[in-house]
Amino acid sequence: MKEGETTIADHFEEASVIFIDIADFTKLSDKSTPQKMVKMLNDIFSIFDKISAKYGLEKIKTIGDCYMAAAGIPVPRKDHARAVAQMALEAMETMKDYKVKLSESSELSESSQRIQFRIGLDCGPIVAGVIGEQKFIYDLWGDMVNTASRMETHGVIGKIQCTGRFRDAITNYQLLITNEEETNTSDGQFLFEERGEIEIKGKGMMRTWFLIKNYELRITN
Repeated sequence: MKEGETTIADHFEEASVIFIDIADFTKLSDKSTPQKMVKMLNDIFSIFDKISAKYGLEKIKTIGDCYMAAAGIPVPRKDHARAVAQMALEAMETMKDYKVKLSESSELSESSQRIQFRIGLDCGPIVAGVIGEQKFIYDLWGDMVNTASRMETHGVIGKIQCTGRFRDAITNYQLLITNEEETNTSDGQFLFEERGEIEIKGKGMMRTWFLIKNYELRITN
């Protein structure tokens, strides 16, 4: 943009997106000060930043109490779904016992509040780029992005919800690396639990799945 380019946009045939949302954030905000809420968000999102970087995801932005990242952009990669799945599982595992102190006048054990999350995943084609004239941000657009967001908002607290096509992308990649005998790139089979069909705003009835965990992680932890 400094060199004068006015339209920065790229189309990606395959990428994956993760949305992580703090459950009941409005209720939490009512119990604490703005300063403590900002500190809590900074602490949580800093943890997500580290996990995102670990698996090579691109952090897109935070939207209030929601964290958004993607794999497969700006550099395409075959394992985009697997990378996002790994982040989702590690984020949920890392934050499962996370608590914050809501009151300065008492001990943590007396005033602590457990923070819980919902996570939504999807994959597919997207457009990525930069628009506007001020406060530039690299952003994503497309049906897949909207659906990933819906997987989070229509999700269950403490669960990672994904679409059927995301589950298929994980399965197909696993078959690919097995056929290519790239065993060093595989972390085992991911486990899914079918939720069934649910009503998704703007999409109608959709068959969705919960990502449970990675099989090898399950048997070693």
